[in-house]
Amino acid sequence: MSKSNLIYTPTLSPAVIAKSYADWFEKRIDAFLDRHRLPFQPYDGYVEANTRFVTFTFDRRKIARRQSRLSASEGSTFPNRTSCRRELSAEFDNVDRLYKDVCEAILGRNFHRPSKRQRQPLMIAAADVNGTRYWKSSGPIENVHIHSIWVFANGQRGRFREVLDAVKNDCTDRYDFDAIDVRKVNGDLPSKQKDVKRLASYTSKFLGFNTLDMKIGEDVAIYERGNE
Repeated sequence: MSKSNLIYTPTLSPAVIAKSYADWFEKRIDAFLDRHRLPFQPYDGYVEANTRFVTFTFDRRKIARRQSRLSASEGSTFPNRTSCRRELSAEFDNVDRLYKDVCEAILGRNFHRPSKRQRQPLMIAAADVNGTRYWKSSGPIENVHIHSIWVFANGQRGRFREVLDAVKNDCTDRYDFDAIDVRKVNGDLPSKQKDVKRLASYTSKFLGFNTLDMKIGEDVAIYERGNE
């Protein structure tokens, strides 16, 4: 779903728009939980076991090289052919490829097939920059990074951890991450439902500003990608 699917007008504040995104994220998480949580599993226990908050930061020199390669690839596309692959920013290109590696580790090479689509993990990814929690209006774009909420079906989290460990130890240029920070949903709020709400709000905090004053073209994506 893209920005055009959300209802907003220029008169709305960044905070109101960000809350609309946060509400959307919560609905997608709840829908995933309804499909995968077993009847005897309490909500709080399932979320604590199978949800992770992951922040990706990037090596700016590698990102610049990646963006140059992506731009060259887009420019060389045959004019009479259309590609089914989405055009991604360098940052989201990294996250997109990582998500697919996780899906392949969990579901096999044919993870994109319709029969396996409902078993793909959910990932909600949104761009952020330094200082947005203190902004009153749109500020400078510094240190673009991506916050993401991952939700897994039972038994999938171990493979996710293995992929992340491999990526962290990879000395090649396959990925452009500077750091990957993984956190459990084990906050101090009285219920995991409130923790999920807080994470959705935190993940969306840049999106209201960017909607009204777009400085980053690719700022949000929800992943259960199917055959993309």
